Amino acid sequence: MRDKEVRRIYEFGQFRLDVAESVLWRDGEKVALTQKAIELLLLLIERGGRMVSKEELINALWPDTFVDENNLPVTISMLRKAFGEKAGAGRFIETVPRRGYRFTSDVRLVNAEPAELIIERRATSRSVIEEEAGVGAEAKAGATPSSMAVLPFTTLGAEAGDGYLGLGLTDALITRLSNIRQIIVRPTSAILKYASAERDLSAIGRELDVDLLLNGSVRQAGEHIRVTLQLVSTHDGTPLWGEKFDQRFTNIFALEDSISRHIARSLLPTLTGEEHQLLMKRYTDDVEAYQAYLKGRYFWNKRSKEGMFKGIEYFKKAIEIDAEYALAYAGIADCYTSLCNYGLMPPDESLPQAKAAAMKALALDDTLAEAHTSLGWLRKNYDWDWLGSEKEYLRALELNPNYAMARQLYGMFLVAMGRFAEGEANLKQALEIDPLSLTAHTSVGQALYFARRYDESIDHLQKTIELDSGFVPARFNLALAYVAKGNYKEAIAELQSLAALTDNSASVVATLGSTYAMAGRSAEARQILAELKALSERDYVLPYDIALIHACLDEPDAAFAYLEQAYRDRYASLIFLKVDPDFDILRGDPRFTDLLRRLGLAQ
Repeated sequence: MRDKEVRRIYEFGQFRLDVAESVLWRDGEKVALTQKAIELLLLLIERGGRMVSKEELINALWPDTFVDENNLPVTISMLRKAFGEKAGAGRFIETVPRRGYRFTSDVRLVNAEPAELIIERRATSRSVIEEEAGVGAEAKAGATPSSMAVLPFTTLGAEAGDGYLGLGLTDALITRLSNIRQIIVRPTSAILKYASAERDLSAIGRELDVDLLLNGSVRQAGEHIRVTLQLVSTHDGTPLWGEKFDQRFTNIFALEDSISRHIARSLLPTLTGEEHQLLMKRYTDDVEAYQAYLKGRYFWNKRSKEGMFKGIEYFKKAIEIDAEYALAYAGIADCYTSLCNYGLMPPDESLPQAKAAAMKALALDDTLAEAHTSLGWLRKNYDWDWLGSEKEYLRALELNPNYAMARQLYGMFLVAMGRFAEGEANLKQALEIDPLSLTAHTSVGQALYFARRYDESIDHLQKTIELDSGFVPARFNLALAYVAKGNYKEAIAELQSLAALTDNSASVVATLGSTYAMAGRSAEARQILAELKALSERDYVLPYDIALIHACLDEPDAAFAYLEQAYRDRYASLIFLKVDPDFDILRGDPRFTDLLRRLGLAQ
């Protein structure tokens, strides 16, 4: 059982398992074991303390072979004898009655270098201890850092169309490192703004509020790829270590494995078995499929209509190459939900495709927090399945408690259910993970608005706009809070400015129309209403927005007619109908009560 690509050595107690050599050592002496016993031991170790069923062990060790049912317990007994323990529950192997076995000892990975990988280290004033005799460098002394950010890798010498590699590798590394629960890793959305900016690491560290920054570059020349990295303390600007990783692109997985391990080892003295397994997890073994996936993520991160469809194209290409590539299906789900969220594709066209992709991803791999989050959003916004939605969000947070998007979306789910205190708590946690997230800050302002805490909402949204004066969602929600406060002059000025900024977005113009109606400027409201209805003949206009104008003009029959159309279209914002102040004017009507009942949101 030789691992020709990656050399791994595991230590536990007085034992040392060399995977490449298929040898178990005890206090420096070789332990006599069969090859099957070594393979069985490795299977148990790599499950990180989780129970492995007898059937799974037999299928893995003796595939396509009929074996006597005693082969497994005999091999287990051989290992127990080597460890000097008795049957049942020993120091290293625990029997789970009638089910299987579990490896119970703490395990340390002390050597994980790909055999062909060349690593060049540069000494620094406070560098990590150099590796000796093939043993991995230990984490530097001192307190464990609590947060870090991986800045977008600069792509050097990139030919046209190859700039995806730097951001793609950055995104993949963030996904891996986010599995280490002891450290909060800023999400990709938090670091995109630094992709093309001049980098003042001290300023970026303060802005992101992290202990460490990983800065680097990637250069590809033909089949060869070089990644140069530097880990920097943001407190004093001291480089903790710098390394160069050289590899063939065909071995990019080994390169990512090595980078991830070196970062983890320099930050933490030990990792749990589960954390190590997730850190080393590969979602495909096909380099071409992985390359297509990286391009898909690169275009998805552009957050434009063209980028979303280009992302879908590359994710589908990855799936054509590897039909079991779960992360690629999750990428398709992300693209379609984003197209719906940004109003770039009707819900009845985008959301069924998003749901199918998310469910396929989870059918292939139930441990994807991202896919559970996408499905939670779809259960809420498309199925109106509140219990199912909460279950998916909680599963995502169980898998990755530091996943900011899951915290944010779960927080808004709780707000929609009227559970304001719980929702606010989750939204604050999302901001702790990603303090510069404009969407998370806007969600806090929106939650305060739904809770009728208008002054607090206005104050928070104004502070959000100070971070980015051009962020449309924050300014839009600020206008809504002005309307709720009766500050129509400020609301109209804000919406007129937004209309110019968004090239007369239908939703912005519609909200301007309902605000005119609330302010008593009925003629202007009706003019906008007529324009929107004419526009709806050739383009999709949200019936929810038209319903609101009719409601504010005191035309309830027309308002309910358009709300029914929104219900048929499964418009996402209907989920907030229970708490949304916009429709308070209709709240006493029996038809409104009936609509809430059908949505499953009845009081």
